[in-house]
Amino acid sequence: MSEEIAPGIVFRRIHRELMAIHQCNEGLERLPRQLKAQQNRLASAEKAKNDASDLLKKAKVEQHQSEVSLKQLNALNEKYLRQQDEASDPKVFTALAHELASTKIKIDETENRILELMTLIDETNAKIPELEKAIGKTKAELATFETEAASKKADLEGLLAEHKGKLAAIEPKVPAEHSQGYLRGKKATFQDSLASVVEKTCTACQNNITTQMQNEIENHRFVTCKSCGRILYIPGND
Repeated sequence: MSEEIAPGIVFRRIHRELMAIHQCNEGLERLPRQLKAQQNRLASAEKAKNDASDLLKKAKVEQHQSEVSLKQLNALNEKYLRQQDEASDPKVFTALAHELASTKIKIDETENRILELMTLIDETNAKIPELEKAIGKTKAELATFETEAASKKADLEGLLAEHKGKLAAIEPKVPAEHSQGYLRGKKATFQDSLASVVEKTCTACQNNITTQMQNEIENHRFVTCKSCGRILYIPGND
C-alpha cells in the first residue's frame, strides 16, 4: 500500500516536477533556434564579404571602362582643338567650341568618377580582411556552439527523463476525487495549472486569498484559486 500524503504536499511536489519538465522542454526547443541564429550570423558575415568582393570587382571594371573613356575623350578633345586651329569658317569654329565645352564637361565628370572609384576600391580592399576575419570568428563560434549544444541536449534529455520519472511516481498519490480536475488542468496548461501561495497571495494571478483558504492550504488540503482556478499550495523543499 502506497504512503498517503496530504494533497497540498502532493501538488507541491507535482508542480516542482512540472516546472522542471517545462524548463527542460524549453531548453531543448531553444537549442535549434540558437543554432539557427548562429548559422544566420555566419551567413550574414559571408554575405557581407561576398558583397564587398562583388562591389570591388564591379568598381575595378568600371574604373577600367572609365579610364578607356577618358583616353578617348582626351583624344577627341585634341582632335577638336586641331580642327579649331585649322577652321577658317566662323560657324565651324563656333560649333567646335561647343563640342570642346561639352567634351571638357565629360572629361571632368569621368575624372571625378575615376577618383571616386579609386577611393571606393581602396576602402573596400581595406574592409575585406576584417570581413574575412569576422567569418573565421563566426565559424569558430558556430563550431563551439554545435559541440556545446550536443552536450547540453544530452544533459537536458537526461534531466527530462529523470523529472518525468519522478512525476510518474508522485501522480498516483493525487487523491482520487481530485485526479480528474488535476489531469484536465495539466492537459490544458501543464505547469500553469498550479501555483504557490506567498503571504496570502496567489503567485500566478497576484490576487489575495481568504483567511479560511490560507488555513486550509497550510493544512495541505485541496484548494483552488477563486480568481485563476489554479491548484494552490504552500512552498516547501520536501
